Amino acid sequence: MSLFLITIFSIFVMHHFQITKIGMTNKLLLLLPILLIISCGPSRQEQAQEKLAEAISLKDSGYFNMAKLKLDSLIHEFKDLPEEADSAKALLTEINISEQTRNLQFLDSALVAQEALLEPLMKNFILSDEYGSTKILIHKRQKPENSFNRTFLRAHLNQSGDFFISSRYHGTKWIYHQQIKVYYKNQSVLSEIVKEDGFNNRRFEDGEFKWEIVNYKDGKDNGIVDFIANNWDSPLRVQFMGKGYEYIIMEKFDREAIRDGYEISFILKEIDRIKTEKTRVLQTLQKLER
Repeated sequence: MSLFLITIFSIFVMHHFQITKIGMTNKLLLLLPILLIISCGPSRQEQAQEKLAEAISLKDSGYFNMAKLKLDSLIHEFKDLPEEADSAKALLTEINISEQTRNLQFLDSALVAQEALLEPLMKNFILSDEYGSTKILIHKRQKPENSFNRTFLRAHLNQSGDFFISSRYHGTKWIYHQQIKVYYKNQSVLSEIVKEDGFNNRRFEDGEFKWEIVNYKDGKDNGIVDFIANNWDSPLRVQFMGKGYEYIIMEKFDREAIRDGYEISFILKEIDRIKTEKTRVLQTLQKLER
């Protein structure tokens, strides 16, 4: 506290108590130690430096958020001290760099873990250009050349992790199916109806043989994929439903194809999310390091 403030405080005391000169002297003698103690408190610069030291300690201990809060408070409270404020801003940038570096290390570790999960699941899948320039993942036992003359459920998966199933009928007569039911014992799941549109429900023939293909996209499987994935080791039955009907018992490799393709879809989406987040973190680091 400055001498000016001490003088003002003394005048206030003298006026308030309306004391005599002798009494005033005694009172001031009593107040003087208190005023001296007050005047000897830490300066604003010392207070700012103390907060800065606390922020450094928090940063070194890995408490980045607490350190950033401390520095934000310092910058706003002591903006009249440019040297301390600049030091706080520099440390804040350093903490942000450390934080983003730690995030990058975590994302790298997560990416390695997801790719390790993906590797064994991919052993039965190959990249196919069945749809032209768009590459898709297809189970080895469900390739068109192996499956064109059978009735089954097929797994569809692309490299972005989009997944759906289709019902594929092959026979010598049309059944005009629009829906399937998958069941085992007393449990069953019924898909939504997919009307013929030449794309998601289409038919074609070659001589005496007929083919019908129905795609169950955007949740139109109505939980059939989950049911198969959870019961892949059971002899699941499928009913193809339309004007006519067809019944099959799913092959084990078809059940595995849907189970693995479904799981792969989640991993591919997570890998894509991690890579997107890594790109964002790297861009942030570049800006901070400039």
